[in-house]
Amino acid sequence: MTEYPFGVYSAFSDSAFGGCAAGILDQASELTGSEMLQIAREIGVPATCFITGISPTEVSVRFFSPLSEYPMCGHATIGLMTWLKERGFFIFDDNGVAHTGLSTPDTLTNVEVQQRKDGRIEVLLTLPPAEFVSAPVSSIELSQVLGIDSERLESNLEMTMTTTDFRSLLVPIDKVSDLEAVRPDFQGIQDLCRRTVMDTIFLFAPKDDDLANGVRCREFCPAVGTPESAASGTTNRSVSCYLYEQNRITKARDGVASLSISQGKEIGRPSNIKSVISLQDGQVNSVGIGGVATRVVNGTFFSPF
Repeated sequence: MTEYPFGVYSAFSDSAFGGCAAGILDQASELTGSEMLQIAREIGVPATCFITGISPTEVSVRFFSPLSEYPMCGHATIGLMTWLKERGFFIFDDNGVAHTGLSTPDTLTNVEVQQRKDGRIEVLLTLPPAEFVSAPVSSIELSQVLGIDSERLESNLEMTMTTTDFRSLLVPIDKVSDLEAVRPDFQGIQDLCRRTVMDTIFLFAPKDDDLANGVRCREFCPAVGTPESAASGTTNRSVSCYLYEQNRITKARDGVASLSISQGKEIGRPSNIKSVISLQDGQVNSVGIGGVATRVVNGTFFSPF
């Protein structure tokens, strides 16, 4: 048996059992992709981050759900950076800030870590702007798998699909009460996603009747291994870009606009996600997705690999 340093974190949550659970498995450079997938299935959380290399300037990783490999994972990145901070990886400047590169098989991304007065850190993962295509489904098709009348899916914003990292259908809803009323048919959602080549279905509604004040959201992901996500990093990046393009986020200051996002309440794992949109010449230049993580497991994973 091989022993791997291992932990589990509640990402996008200040407390245990909130947010989205992420596994961290260190010293994984010799594992194959199929072995990582089998370990991720055994761990069973929405995403497991496998650390394949660490240098003074970057950390190399691969992300897996119990079903497949992810190109990027926001909530597992939040957990990963907290794991690294607890092991003394970061050297903070006089303002309590540190940076590192996050290297996946396809990309190298900047991550900023801000040390708080209580000793914990807030993590901000920088991502490129999202891209969009037309929605491949109708509200009637969608209502059948969401267990809600199609009229309650109507909005003055149109559905769209992002193709960045994941193919996620973005579904604006006018009222939080309608968001809470959804009763998902997970098998039906999975079948619809596979038939229309989508990965997830993401619903969002305005907090306090104003999208500028933030959003409440739910994301259904059975096609990629998780029935409902308690916290979505990369998809919330896409929602932020979409709302800015639709002129629903108008309060920009010094080239930056921010959005507060709440998720996970309906499944008993409340999460808080911060989105920071960087602008250049009126266009989205990048999006930072941020939050904190709380350790819930720290130990050793024993594997035959």
